[in-house]
Amino acid sequence: MSNTRPTKTPQLLAFIDTETTGLDPFLHDVWEIAVILRVDGQDEEHVFRVEPDLTNADSEALVLNRYYERTTDPAWVWDDRETVARCLNDLLDRAVLIGSNPAFDAEMLTHLLGRYFAQPRPWHYRTLDVVTLAAGSLYGRAAERARRGVAAWFSRITAAVGWPWRSYTVSRLVEVEPPAPDVGHTALPDARWVRDLWDRITVPAAMYDASDEQLAAMAGDPLPRLHANAGTALSRLHGGQL
Repeated sequence: MSNTRPTKTPQLLAFIDTETTGLDPFLHDVWEIAVILRVDGQDEEHVFRVEPDLTNADSEALVLNRYYERTTDPAWVWDDRETVARCLNDLLDRAVLIGSNPAFDAEMLTHLLGRYFAQPRPWHYRTLDVVTLAAGSLYGRAAERARRGVAAWFSRITAAVGWPWRSYTVSRLVEVEPPAPDVGHTALPDARWVRDLWDRITVPAAMYDASDEQLAAMAGDPLPRLHANAGTALSRLHGGQL
């Protein structure tokens, strides 16, 4: 356990995703970066494209993220590498990086910024993985039901999410649809998915915060219609019984 205090107080949320030529930050390059920066409750979308060195590229990675298909599009334009690095250094200063396995994205960005900065990690030291948070929320719901005598929910959730946790499965279980196959492994759609999953986990649904009068207005009289449509994917795990 570290007793070192963080040198920078986190101020911003940065929902991120990167597309790379492989998984090894020492051999492979990042070539597409999406950052959705949340500032005072407003989201700013940024996308950067940096031409990579393909010498050691993993061919499977290039197929997965459709590198050749996308970068040969006539509309595709590469950004200047140093300009991107300097922009990211400013954007991510004191930000908390949030992603699906954001430690990987952070490592790839560190190698990009490391070409131009002596301290290439301007963001907060703790990154947040939304899939881990979502899985935790599912087990938290299981704990609530266990206190009511329904301990079997733990085994049902474990069977549903798999091990290691399957990110898209976990996402669907908290009712956030992951990116469609034709846009998955594209930086901005993936960053938007990360943002939506974060909001699903951390921002209370309107129906839980609303007054009785607001609930009625949301439902459009009669109120029971709202409750009839409020079943979650977790209820389906329990055979349709809450």
